[in-house]
Amino acid sequence: MGSKLKLYILCFIPITILIASFFIEEDINMKGRFIPPLGSLHKLELNKDKVYIQDLSRNEKKFIKKIFRKKASGFINSKTKKEQSDIINSLIMKDVIKIELTSFHLLGTDNLGRDLLNMLILATWNNLSLAMIAVLFSIIMGTIIGILQGYVLNRDTAWYYKKIRFVFEFIINSITSIPMLVWLLIIVLFNEIILNIQEDYWKTACTFGLMGIVYYSSILSQAIEEHILSIKELEFLAASELMGLSKFKIIYYHIIKTNLGGVIFNQFIMILIQTIMLEITISFSYIGFGLSHVVTYGTLVNQMFQNPQTMNTIIPIIFAGILCGILNLAISTSKQMKA
Repeated sequence: MGSKLKLYILCFIPITILIASFFIEEDINMKGRFIPPLGSLHKLELNKDKVYIQDLSRNEKKFIKKIFRKKASGFINSKTKKEQSDIINSLIMKDVIKIELTSFHLLGTDNLGRDLLNMLILATWNNLSLAMIAVLFSIIMGTIIGILQGYVLNRDTAWYYKKIRFVFEFIINSITSIPMLVWLLIIVLFNEIILNIQEDYWKTACTFGLMGIVYYSSILSQAIEEHILSIKELEFLAASELMGLSKFKIIYYHIIKTNLGGVIFNQFIMILIQTIMLEITISFSYIGFGLSHVVTYGTLVNQMFQNPQTMNTIIPIIFAGILCGILNLAISTSKQMKA
């Protein structure tokens, strides 16, 4: 398979998930019960007239009392149906109950009884929407600073250009020398103490925006600066300058449009991966920051840990890991195409 086709397929997978999110509703279909992966939900309807006519065993009466609780209908999952199959079949033969399949759940349900696959698709949309805030700020700021550092300020012109470049370089190196999680903690405290935003969605969006402006833009500007320095002495740039083209045209046509696409794409994907992991981290209950009323990977993991006995708990983490693996593979494929 060619690298270009492979890259298209890798990008098609998350795009398909995003499109699917528009057709999913956030509903509760099981009143808070867990269903395991490949499980199903069944509705039982009770024929009350037959209950008093038929001679029921003690176990059958106990089952009816437990499931229906003085109601005309009740729900059981596939596990209960399998465990109580003898009693259920006996009651069906006696025409005491009727059973019908209500829903099938490929990945099971979460602690609120919502289909986990649907919630993960919604979470993908919400996570990538939040990540795009960091991406947009970082690309705008990082591209501008990187071009200034690598091309505009790195010329044999006015003496003060080198002074400005030194200041930029010192600030960027200082920012990138501090670990990302430390910057996350600083920005979280800044949001809590200075901005004091109450709405958790906007608080998280502001956190990602500030991470994009401060940290990710610095990382991107370094990558762009290194790339520009590697092509600065090439003949087409020198020829463009000798022809009298303005710096703006050289920057747009010969640097951004021609040479920076791959660098920006790779950094774009990398920021998406990191912000997905950051959202899971800050939404964890022991940290007490992040989203609580929006479906994201972090909130799903946090809610699922309320019932850690089920294997459904690890599914959101695995799903997020697979998505990040696909995005990381897209970066590797993009680099192979440029090689």
